[in-house]
Amino acid sequence: MSSLRKLIFLLIPGVFFLCSQAWAGLSGFTSANPYTREEEILKIDTPPVNIPNYRQEMRDNVTMLSDYAKGRNPDFEIIVHEGRELLKKGLWEYHLQGYNEARRLGYDAKDPTFLARIKDLSPEFQTIGTGARAYMKKIDAVALNNYFCSRQDFTPPNSLKLISIDKCPDEDAFDEAIQDSVGRSALLYVFTSPQYAFKNIRSQIIINENAKNVFSLDQAQNIVFLLDTSEYPDKFALIEDIRNANYDIVVLPAFVNGVPFTKEEVNSLKFKKNGTRRRVIAAFNISETDDGQYYWQPEWRIGSPEWLKRLSFVDKDGILVEYWAPEWKNIISKYFKGIVDLDFDGAFLTGLENYRYFEQQTPLE
Repeated sequence: MSSLRKLIFLLIPGVFFLCSQAWAGLSGFTSANPYTREEEILKIDTPPVNIPNYRQEMRDNVTMLSDYAKGRNPDFEIIVHEGRELLKKGLWEYHLQGYNEARRLGYDAKDPTFLARIKDLSPEFQTIGTGARAYMKKIDAVALNNYFCSRQDFTPPNSLKLISIDKCPDEDAFDEAIQDSVGRSALLYVFTSPQYAFKNIRSQIIINENAKNVFSLDQAQNIVFLLDTSEYPDKFALIEDIRNANYDIVVLPAFVNGVPFTKEEVNSLKFKKNGTRRRVIAAFNISETDDGQYYWQPEWRIGSPEWLKRLSFVDKDGILVEYWAPEWKNIISKYFKGIVDLDFDGAFLTGLENYRYFEQQTPLE
């Protein structure tokens, strides 16, 4: 770690522990490191004795963070990005239970007929399972990709605020998405040109500008995602732009060019240009890291520690982790404490879709 970076953290003891990292991208909108050929033609000669429930492990991490934040601030709100399969207990989890039980009892997992029998006996679909039910109580909103522009038939539970991040093919679809979102009482972030998305706030259009105070996601009429701050020379330029905008919800990283916000700066961002209140949400990837983080050790590389698994699918420099590893849970707990300490109103949790990679690497059939 450089002397300057050390100085930054010494100046903010116990407040925030984040450092510089490239924008980690957003699942569904960026593609950096796709599956390798070896991963696609995966062959498992010796079936594992036990396969973790990767979906529940992801739910547990979100629950852990939510419990901590809401314990300190009951008004703290959790937005999850994608992870729609986490909202229900589906057939895959029933098959997993059957597989693990069969292996525990000593059945030959190389013979797939026992899975076929399990499939015949399993419920075809269950909207809410025990783990999913507890998980949904810990989150406040779900942000889905292209909900309106792709006319999805998936309907999130009524208990959750719907946020849609839409890449529309043309201006007509853009306008129609706006109309549909208003009718659905959903928050919409929409664009037609990806090169301008998630960047400079001045290039974003406010949909349903609102002059009222906003103290929760339910009261909001519009939202902006500033996930890529690379166009700003420093955090002060970003702060000025946000203060001069009337967005109800602003989602942004908790640091700009390696420099974290202070508590005072975060609180100053909670006022729109018109003087009314807004919500300020910190973006946080819960299943990826990179070698620019303060905790990164010089000898670390993919596979060492073992929980560093592969390059990120959406960030060319990011690394996907075994997010259930105790060491990783300890790391993200410290990260998240920093977000809460800085008085952010909530967190936008990304990286939830990474459970799919681990399921693909340990297929049930």
